[in-house]
Amino acid sequence: MAGDSRSSPPGSRTLPKRLAVPAFIGLILALLAMLEVGARVLIAYSPVSPLARIVAEYEMLATRGPDWIRFVPDPELSYALRPGYELRAGDRPGLTRHNRDGFRNLRDFAPKPPGVTRIACYGGSTTYGVSVQDNEETYPARLEVALNQMRGADSTRVETWNLGVGGYTTREILGTLKRTLPALQPDAVLIQIAINDVIPRFYPDYQNDYSHFRTPFASLELNAFQRMARRSRAWLALAYGAGWIKPLSLQSQTQRPMPPVDEALAHLDATPPSGFAENLEAAVLLARDAGCQVWLLTEPYLDVPAFAGPTEEARRLEAGYRRGLLEHNALIREIAARTGAGLVDLDQIMPREHAYFSDPIHMTVPGNRVKAELVANAIAADLDRPQDP
Repeated sequence: MAGDSRSSPPGSRTLPKRLAVPAFIGLILALLAMLEVGARVLIAYSPVSPLARIVAEYEMLATRGPDWIRFVPDPELSYALRPGYELRAGDRPGLTRHNRDGFRNLRDFAPKPPGVTRIACYGGSTTYGVSVQDNEETYPARLEVALNQMRGADSTRVETWNLGVGGYTTREILGTLKRTLPALQPDAVLIQIAINDVIPRFYPDYQNDYSHFRTPFASLELNAFQRMARRSRAWLALAYGAGWIKPLSLQSQTQRPMPPVDEALAHLDATPPSGFAENLEAAVLLARDAGCQVWLLTEPYLDVPAFAGPTEEARRLEAGYRRGLLEHNALIREIAARTGAGLVDLDQIMPREHAYFSDPIHMTVPGNRVKAELVANAIAADLDRPQDP
């Protein structure tokens, strides 16, 4: 139509098409920046929240890679310790180190030298020594020192091996025994495990092999996009809220989600510790068949309000752990008597002093030293005696 310029109505303002797309992109970037700032502020004001822990863990994974994680997947045991792992403090050499066989020892597996009494110590985090940084301050390392001091220079030298792995139950300890006994050929085996086997009893559909609660440990290798994306607090908050990622804690990576407290305690009451008894007795017989002396160690527990938990639910669940531990310690005594294994009843003889415990079951450096001395005193006299047929 003549004279129709198809111009915009007076007073209207539109962007040329060539500027519309950049403006839209700029708006999106501004919104993303606002989300990122908001997520950082939220985390800064709640540094102990689950989200803050997720952010810290995944940023560490993104910057340092999976070698920062002390565990690796294992097709049979769900997970194992990372061979050659070293926890460094700045530029200082790491005091927490794993040997090339994947255990917390400074020496690697090798044939037993002549004139050496070799002791293999199996267990969970209380054997590994999760509360102490220095390998030499774990209870197995201190046990070697204590026994050699008791023996003197003219006696057979004692050599101890720390084969503890945090979170292991009797199922994984039995598997570790099968793997390591032929290589180490120890003269004696010490096994301390009790509270970790309470956890499977919190779950429904209980199975003696613990397949009802254990999950495979997933590989934590990251591709380039994931390494870049996980540096964003906003992305991590979104992924965590949507359930796309989960914490990197050992429990989150290797166990099914814990039932609600009421259900967990009901399962505990209804489930006898049949898997614990079956696995532990099998471990004793396996070690004895390999020609080893065997001692079972009960687990002491420090019951103080500071360790009970911040909420009523946490305190009730902790009471369930305590109840299960008492049952398992009683069962350890029964199995030792039934199989002829030695018994070191730490639950009865370990002093309940706060300075010795970092939480209800894990021990400080002084606590590990006392524990090692008590174990040394209990086994020293019988250590080199031939086992009963």
